[in-house]
Amino acid sequence: MKLVRALVAAALTAGLVTAAPPQLAPAHDAPDPVGEAWHVHERLLVSDSATGDIVVIDDGKVRDRISTPKAPISLARSADGTVAFALRGRAADRHHVSMIDTAYDAEHAEARLPYVARTWVTTAPGGVNHGRLPEASGKIGIPSESDGVLQWFDTRKIAGFEDPRAGTLDLGQPGHYSLVVTKAADGAELLHVGNIRGTSQVLDIASGKVVSTGTGACPALHGAMLSPDGTRVVYSCANGLRVVPADPSSGGEQAFVPYPGSRRTAVMFAGADGVIWGSTGGALTTVQRIDTRSAVPTITEVSVARRGHKRTVLRVDSSADGARLYVLTHQGYLQLRDGNTGKLIRERRVMKKVPTSLDETTEVAVLPDLAFGEDSVHLSVPQSGTVLTFADDLRGGFYTLRVGGTPTRMVVLSH
Repeated sequence: MKLVRALVAAALTAGLVTAAPPQLAPAHDAPDPVGEAWHVHERLLVSDSATGDIVVIDDGKVRDRISTPKAPISLARSADGTVAFALRGRAADRHHVSMIDTAYDAEHAEARLPYVARTWVTTAPGGVNHGRLPEASGKIGIPSESDGVLQWFDTRKIAGFEDPRAGTLDLGQPGHYSLVVTKAADGAELLHVGNIRGTSQVLDIASGKVVSTGTGACPALHGAMLSPDGTRVVYSCANGLRVVPADPSSGGEQAFVPYPGSRRTAVMFAGADGVIWGSTGGALTTVQRIDTRSAVPTITEVSVARRGHKRTVLRVDSSADGARLYVLTHQGYLQLRDGNTGKLIRERRVMKKVPTSLDETTEVAVLPDLAFGEDSVHLSVPQSGTVLTFADDLRGGFYTLRVGGTPTRMVVLSH
């Protein structure tokens, strides 16, 4: 203590320290906040299978990278775009679901810094279809496929310390699910649950009660979609299509439509004028056109070949209004087709060839993905670590953004 007093006295004598400064600014006072929001017309989220990063792209420029556990298999967004979910693949015994606050206000085109709000560890999460999870009354459901239970989350409580869990729903038995939300005539929300084991049922979301069940053999059920007119749910089986009323109380009847050939449908996309498009893995040379306008839907095959040149289907998707059908081929071509007839409108080379043997498992996403902006189409190219953006009519030039890693799944948040 004597030494300290001596040092202070020496400093005062030397004029280095003043005895009583008139005013000192508090070191830890909060400064005036600086606004961090900026205008973004379109925010694109891209999952990097190599690192687990979610690459945040604002109007064509990389804004940020959000770290999630590596090997994501699915990426989904809420209907309002405020929350996103990255589901990890099943290569390990811990299956993470990272819940992301996208920090994007679509109504006002206002963006901030996104972040992982919380991470949930479950078993075999699933339920993602075209970048969406089942959503009802402001809640989003994520099924644990090994337990046969769907957990509802209140998206308003994802960030912060509140418990976001908002109830569960018994899905009957474990399996891989295809899920569609519909409404009954009295306004009750219904969940159609297709199980890869071949069963399907309709559950009342509020009570959990089974309203109806599917009939007839349906081996290896994979894929479901609401018909364009909203009256029926179509399930794809290994041997044909099971068609059930969207509202079991409507008096509509179930139907079964066998495939016209040996190939099946495993994933479906909305087309135009009552048409649904069906596809599956295996490097096939056709897509299936499912016309739901008749009492019993009809199925026809549409070739994706061009002027005698063989094309095999790698990825299929359609625009939000169903007017445009896009087919990406192993040969590196992106095709634009009419959403009703399937007629080829335009084709252009967009990437190098992809081996027809390349396929995805439940471990990690490896294939390119398509996502749609207001008047554009985005394509992730895992082989080159790039995201390509084209005009939705595939005319003119295109924009290449190098993001690195292995970009695969994408979702768009747009004003």
